[in-house]
Amino acid sequence: MNKLLEGVKNLKDKWFGLSRTKQIVIAILAVAIIAAAAVATTSITSTKYGVLFSKMDSTDATTVIAKLKTDKIAYKVDSTTNTISVPEANVDDLRLQYATLVKGGSTGFELFDNSSSQFGMTDQQFNVQYQRALEGEIERTIKSFPQVADARVQLVMPDDSVFVKDASPATASVFLKLNSGESLSTSQVKAIVALISGAVKNLPAANIQVVDDNMKLLSAGLNSTTGDNTDVSATTAARSAVEEKEETELQEKVLNQLEPIYGTNNVKVQIHADMNFNAVQQDATVEKDPVVISEHETNTVTPGGNTVASGSPVNNNNSSNQIVNSNTTSGATTSTDVTKNYDTSKSETKTVTAPGDINRLTVSVVLDGRVSNTTQTSINNIVSQAVGVNPQRGDTVSIEGLAFDTSLQNAAQKAQTAMNTAQQQQQKNIFIRNIIIGAVIGVIAIIGFIIFLARRRKNKEEMDEDEEGFDELIGDDVDKTTQIKYPPIQFEQNSEKSHMEKEIRTYATSKPEQVADVVKSWISEDER
Repeated sequence: MNKLLEGVKNLKDKWFGLSRTKQIVIAILAVAIIAAAAVATTSITSTKYGVLFSKMDSTDATTVIAKLKTDKIAYKVDSTTNTISVPEANVDDLRLQYATLVKGGSTGFELFDNSSSQFGMTDQQFNVQYQRALEGEIERTIKSFPQVADARVQLVMPDDSVFVKDASPATASVFLKLNSGESLSTSQVKAIVALISGAVKNLPAANIQVVDDNMKLLSAGLNSTTGDNTDVSATTAARSAVEEKEETELQEKVLNQLEPIYGTNNVKVQIHADMNFNAVQQDATVEKDPVVISEHETNTVTPGGNTVASGSPVNNNNSSNQIVNSNTTSGATTSTDVTKNYDTSKSETKTVTAPGDINRLTVSVVLDGRVSNTTQTSINNIVSQAVGVNPQRGDTVSIEGLAFDTSLQNAAQKAQTAMNTAQQQQQKNIFIRNIIIGAVIGVIAIIGFIIFLARRRKNKEEMDEDEEGFDELIGDDVDKTTQIKYPPIQFEQNSEKSHMEKEIRTYATSKPEQVADVVKSWISEDER
């Protein structure tokens, strides 16, 4: 016990023997070590949770939580994102076990799993259950798409009729909630419409309406198709894009010719290209150089009477028949029938005109300032050559010289100049501020250094004074030539002082450690 108290006392003496700065540093280090140890212990001993399911439907989340409570498994719930977390070691097993409980808020054909609930069900009730199950199955399929966060499907199923002509088609409405930053293309919307149309009996694609969470009708224009099932809106957009590209290229050609002469902002060009996107095929057949490959002649004599035989030539590509009356005297008629077969060579030509030809160009060029007639003629020639103007198809070029309104440009230039000036002034202010801050820091550093030197010098002087006092105490500065004579000590003299010395020697001999502690405490008190 004494050694423990003695050790504590030694530590206490060492602690108080340290300077204030060292005490603060040691205290901070001790607190940091204790805090790090506490954090490490907490992280090691605490239970780590992992995400079981996230972004769940409210119904599914309620079902999963009830199951976790039944199985007595610890869990955490984030209500803002409907995320359920469980101990990290159990995440994989629980995810497989509870997978059947997560239905995405939709109920499919599992409505018919309980056969007892179907007992005594009427046809109308069965149709309603079947419609609910079909809606749920379609919703699940649409939710599986990566762009879709949630979906709702509502079907309107008409009553079946025994008469085909009285049958009414079904209709469907689809609501889609897309993920943040996602969108659906026209082809993707068509895929969803085709999916629903194929899943529901007698549901044409025209009766399906798709709406997203921004109240935008995604199915608009999907049914605008031609006879070959081509999307008219897409075709029109593609043709407009081709015309715009052609016009832009022609405008760049004209600007490349005129801007080096009149300046960048002194020329405005607008071109309209009327293009033909119809593919035309022309077939032409030419027959030439007929050659007779066979000839047959027949003479016929008809006796008596004055009957005159007449004939008419028959011509075609391969043969010709000709009846010739040669003699009708003496009551007899003679006729000659000539047949000739020809071989003709044919030349067939098929010409296909590709879509995208230009029907007409309309070019408008406006120059800043007045333009003389001679200059207009020169510019007209330049523009005509640059864009390939063809007067025979009705192309026109209009060139005018007008004064441009530069007020907006001047205002923008002034605003830009003012902004640049303000930016330069701000940079200058920041530079001056940095210089001032640096100067203040330098002055503070110099003052601190001077104070440090002054304190150091003062401490040195105090140490020198202590050494001088110690020298005076031990008599180092006593003149060596001067000898001080002290009276001899009478050790055997019985007095109060000699008695005390004897007691001290005896105590020091018997208990030297305690005497050493007393001396150390005296020395530390003198140092303080």
